[in-house]
Amino acid sequence: MKKIPDNAEKIIEDKELLKFLLSIEIFNNLTKPERKNLRKYIYVRNFKKAEIVFKKGYPDVVFYVVKSGKLKVYLDKGEGDMEVNILQSKDFVGEMALFMNENRTASVTALEDSVLLAISKRDFTEFIAKFPRAGTKILYKLGAILCEHIMKLNNKISGE
Repeated sequence: MKKIPDNAEKIIEDKELLKFLLSIEIFNNLTKPERKNLRKYIYVRNFKKAEIVFKKGYPDVVFYVVKSGKLKVYLDKGEGDMEVNILQSKDFVGEMALFMNENRTASVTALEDSVLLAISKRDFTEFIAKFPRAGTKILYKLGAILCEHIMKLNNKISGE
């Protein structure tokens, strides 16, 4: 009878995570070795329903990808929250953290138990320094996505 390794559960989790990264638009052009390298910099964070992920004004130092669950992005307007967006699996939030030294511009709360993949600005910068080819691929994809968001916003504002 074959002995099951002590770290079998961790190996399975890592394989699932690498497969999940392939389904995320900003990571889907990475090779398997590049995704394995990126995995070393990703932390898995669990949030319970109604738990605050971050609030407007907090330091903007972590980028999150929603692995499972649902999040609400909102602005606190004093008399109530103004919903900005609902995020689900494969969506991301906090991308400005990778580029700017600003505080959070909105708040995020878990609408249900959620699992988020987190990477800090410091770790992302280190990843790019160690793996510039993979880092360039991610940055190019992220730039294209952000440009797309700006175009949609421009069209919305201009009524097109």
